[in-house]
Amino acid sequence: MSPKFMMLILLAMILALQFQELKSCVEEERVGLLQFKEFVESEGYDADHLFPSWSGDPLSDCCSWERVTCNSSTGRVIQLSLNNTRKYRRCSYDSNWYVNLALFQPFVHLTTLDLSFNAIGGWIENQGTYLILT
Repeated sequence: MSPKFMMLILLAMILALQFQELKSCVEEERVGLLQFKEFVESEGYDADHLFPSWSGDPLSDCCSWERVTCNSSTGRVIQLSLNNTRKYRRCSYDSNWYVNLALFQPFVHLTTLDLSFNAIGGWIENQGTYLILT
């Protein structure tokens, strides 16, 4: 084999190894998911039980996390299955849950957001006021 051909094979192998180490999720969305997890924790829920794979490790690929589906080509979050989280609340959940919708802003390609079975009574605007869903 010619030296040029061997160099080309070596370069291809190095590039292949580099691409294997790349995580597929978008950093802004990974941070957004972790912020949502913090919000859930602040509301009295066992967020580590709900989202055990959601890690603060910067090398963690959010596309492999439970309840998250990403587009395989772009690595963008397209689906969040955040349903049925109320049963993991550490305290009484007699009242409605008010969700901060600003937490979903990083997910510009989100097509499906499942918040069913959470007794959501409304959402919190950026200003912190409550809006009641009717």
